[in-house]
Amino acid sequence: MSSWLRARFHADADDYRPIKWPPVGPYWYSGYALDGSYIVVIAYIRNIEQIREYWPEADEIRFSEESEIRFTERFPKPEWWNGGENDEPIQSIHSSSD
Repeated sequence: MSSWLRARFHADADDYRPIKWPPVGPYWYSGYALDGSYIVVIAYIRNIEQIREYWPEADEIRFSEESEIRFTERFPKPEWWNGGENDEPIQSIHSSSD
């Protein structure tokens, strides 16, 4: 099984979602600047270049190598995430089921 990078970075305060869908790994809103200038995002990626590919505005990037994605109460498994099989989520959160 391949490894992951767990990235933490500042993203656009107006819309922190990745600009491409689907992302290669799950991501979460983790916090924000008190002045509203950015959102803190936690995202699992396969390589450093993917941060800029999915979040071109990313700033203050930090990352750690992880052997697997760890879900917690604070960072639960997203409904769309299929566990990384073929690096594709099971469905788009941007699609409407109405």
